[in-house]
Amino acid sequence: MTGKQLYEQAVVLLGMETEQVVYLEPLVLGCINQMLNDRLYEQNALQRAQGGDVQHMLATAPALESLEDEVPYEEMFVRECFPYGLAALLVAEDDRTMFNWLMSEYERRAAYYAPCTLTDMQEMEE
Repeated sequence: MTGKQLYEQAVVLLGMETEQVVYLEPLVLGCINQMLNDRLYEQNALQRAQGGDVQHMLATAPALESLEDEVPYEEMFVRECFPYGLAALLVAEDDRTMFNWLMSEYERRAAYYAPCTLTDMQEMEE
């Protein structure tokens, strides 16, 4: 999914069309890069859960340079979570009620994609 596709989905969640909110487009790239930074933990957890080793974990979040770039996180995670976060960030100043709902949905969906790390149980000595 590209940054532009993510933006289009976020605008749909706001009940608008991109032509109605062209003034928001300059903010989009910065918002997406902030979300990439905020969700680095979940992305790395997904990599671990899928059998990735430590060498494939990201030390720092990647950043998009344009809206035509692919969002470099796991596809379903981005598709199901990021539009809510982006929509929330885009209306943060204008509609606090919408912001609160979108942000809670963003956080709920992100938590779903942060799988637990299972470890073997160890017996305690008394």
